[in-house]
Amino acid sequence: MMSEHWKTIMNKKTRMLLIAVSATSLIVSGCWNPFSPETGTGEEFQYYNPVDSAWKALENLEYAYISRDIDHYLDCFRDDFEFHLLQVDWDDYDGDGLIDEYWGLDLEEEFHEIMFNNVNSIELTLSGTQQAPWTGDSTGQSLQLTRTFDLKVYTNEAQSQGYRASGDALFICREDSTGEWYIWQWWDQSET
Repeated sequence: MMSEHWKTIMNKKTRMLLIAVSATSLIVSGCWNPFSPETGTGEEFQYYNPVDSAWKALENLEYAYISRDIDHYLDCFRDDFEFHLLQVDWDDYDGDGLIDEYWGLDLEEEFHEIMFNNVNSIELTLSGTQQAPWTGDSTGQSLQLTRTFDLKVYTNEAQSQGYRASGDALFICREDSTGEWYIWQWWDQSET
């Protein structure tokens, strides 16, 4: 069952709604069995290890989406992760009564675990090579990487049903205490 939002997806291309609506529709439609969830059976990739460059963190993110591998996906972040939403998507996602402008790693994990376990396949392409020091970091240690994304989530084996989102995203990456690069902030810059 496709919601009204997905009938107009080309007008509102946000990653967050893709995840929330697909997860909700799958659960409500009864396609998800929590006692026998399917695990990611996507393509196998040679993930970058060590992640000694910011762009390698983004490549690993892309690989984790395509292979629907929640563990490798979470390896792209640390506990201080923030996903920044477009203003039109601000809402109370954690149920604390306050409007959220972004969410952290806990909700990111929850949304993606549901999605990875309940779709047939995912295609994600991140395009671009821009990388520069992030002006929001006076130390110059964080890098900003702007990427254009094209995300296709298929809910059936024939890949004839699903959802699509595309647009731009800004990734702020930095090194952790071990020298590995990770995605610290992810800013949705899609057009609505």
